[in-house]
Amino acid sequence: MRRSDEHQSFAEIARLFDERKTALESFFKGQLPGRSKKEVEEIKKRLVYHMREAEYDASLALFGAVEAAFRLDFVRRQRMRKWKDSRSLKARLVAKSARGEHYKISLFELFDLIAFDNDISVPKLTIDRLKFYFRYRNWLAHGRYWKLPHKFNKPTFADIYQIALTITNGLRS
Repeated sequence: MRRSDEHQSFAEIARLFDERKTALESFFKGQLPGRSKKEVEEIKKRLVYHMREAEYDASLALFGAVEAAFRLDFVRRQRMRKWKDSRSLKARLVAKSARGEHYKISLFELFDLIAFDNDISVPKLTIDRLKFYFRYRNWLAHGRYWKLPHKFNKPTFADIYQIALTITNGLRS
């Protein structure tokens, strides 16, 4: 697999998100002086809308980076025959037994591979939370046209960022 070298780190995604929020606040606050109360309310609504969209965009970028980290880890473990840890052995076994050397594993299968690995320092509960967050990602990525269940609390960008760091740091162990 050839890499594009255009990937973004988690920190870069977070920095861009913060810069975008600051720019939006500055732009919309600059629109307020001399406006009527009704216009000010409309401008504030637009700011809230744009901030929410900025968070959705940053969250999608972060989900993409997390998925890439999992997939690259799997491919690396599949190819590095000298690695004898349990996750590498499982990766090669899964790839070989399923469809030959270049099996494309589903993301949730990858999560399960990690969740049931005793050598990894990420609790299964954290992996379950990541799975839950990826249901939210599917909603974001596929048009946001269906209603989320009432009990579904949308994770914030900060929630996603924190779990991404926790899990990818656990992948490295």
